[in-house]
Amino acid sequence: MSPVLQGCLTLLAILVLIGLRVPVGLVLGLCAFIGTAALLPLPAAISVMGRVPYEFTASWEFSAVPLFLLMGNIAWRSGLTDGLFRIFELGLARLPGGLAVATNLAAAGFGAASGSSLATTVSIGRIAIPQMLKSGYQPALAAGVCACSGTLAALIPPSIPLIVYGILAEQSVARLFFAGIVPGILTAIAYTVMIVLRCRFTPGLAPAARPVAQPGEVGDLLRRTWPLPALAVLVLGGIYGGWFSPAEAGGVGAMLAMLFAGLQGRLRAAMLWQACVDAARTTAVILFIAIGAFMLTRYLTLTGLPAAVASTVAALDLSPVLMLAAMAVVFLVLGMFLDPFGVMLISISVLLPLFERLGYDLIWVGIIVVKYIEIGLMTPPVGLNVFAVRSIAPDISLPVIFKGVLWFLLAEAVVMILLLGFPGLTLWLPGLLI
Repeated sequence: MSPVLQGCLTLLAILVLIGLRVPVGLVLGLCAFIGTAALLPLPAAISVMGRVPYEFTASWEFSAVPLFLLMGNIAWRSGLTDGLFRIFELGLARLPGGLAVATNLAAAGFGAASGSSLATTVSIGRIAIPQMLKSGYQPALAAGVCACSGTLAALIPPSIPLIVYGILAEQSVARLFFAGIVPGILTAIAYTVMIVLRCRFTPGLAPAARPVAQPGEVGDLLRRTWPLPALAVLVLGGIYGGWFSPAEAGGVGAMLAMLFAGLQGRLRAAMLWQACVDAARTTAVILFIAIGAFMLTRYLTLTGLPAAVASTVAALDLSPVLMLAAMAVVFLVLGMFLDPFGVMLISISVLLPLFERLGYDLIWVGIIVVKYIEIGLMTPPVGLNVFAVRSIAPDISLPVIFKGVLWFLLAEAVVMILLLGFPGLTLWLPGLLI
């Protein structure tokens, strides 16, 4: 059997095992090791694969992952994000679907602090869904906006998927962060426009709500939430100004989150301990999957499969439009069934040499890949964010949530057309860093 054919069979086995719900990290690492042992003598395979976990985890850039997770957990658990939804609720009350728009924008703000899509979905959903249902909003819209707006955290910096992509693709994490800003804002705007237009032409979706601020409430809300925008500005401004690297920015962000929580009298030992535990647990999950993907990348390089794919596709001389369409199909189909991190890491292992051979800007590719991951978080039959909403709103059925999500997928289609057709939307801001 040729090494290339062996690599293809290994990928097929990986997809089958993941489809059977075997843990992604275990599948990637085990299949990569078995495949390497089939190509090389066992001592050589152990030597090659034994070095991979250290080589990956010793990456300085990866230290940003637990630090940004810690920053987001502290901001959430200390209550720095509690007033976000209420501020947008009061400010957008006159818009059609104002509460849904407030949920969307509050999720974008929360995502800028947490970097975690699931954390954003659950945290905002617990506040927003009961409020929207109480105001007479249709359950599909109330649940759909929470499931979809939570995905903004995967793109708006600090984004954990962008950090992992930057390490695997050997691209600047700082440039990836800034490349995600415009697409993230564009997605939030697309969601807002879609919500407003739907609610204007179908008033029954979202009855008009007129929340009234209590005396002194606005001032109290501003005092409680000002640390959140300050945190985002200081972290991103420090990276842009060259004061610290993305990894150092994670440490600075975590320290600032503790400082702001302390200034507001919300820093407690129990809270800090739980934030550290949550950050460590999430980091371990990401690390386990990423090490397996790194082992798979090393194995596939030995088989020559990525180079063979790149050569074959280059020989077909497909137009850029067809290439982008094929990439979209691959990511969307995989995203319907597999874990989003698994989709990204498996696909990068195979497709990165192809992107390089075709001359695509790998910063732009990273944003497109994360966008497809976002979409995968809300597409059936898996749709992790949809199941997260279901866990906090058990009275709303999955078909109803997916029905609400479909409208947001239409907005995503418009955003993707713009990002694919005009790469400058993604690249002009990181270009300022050069």
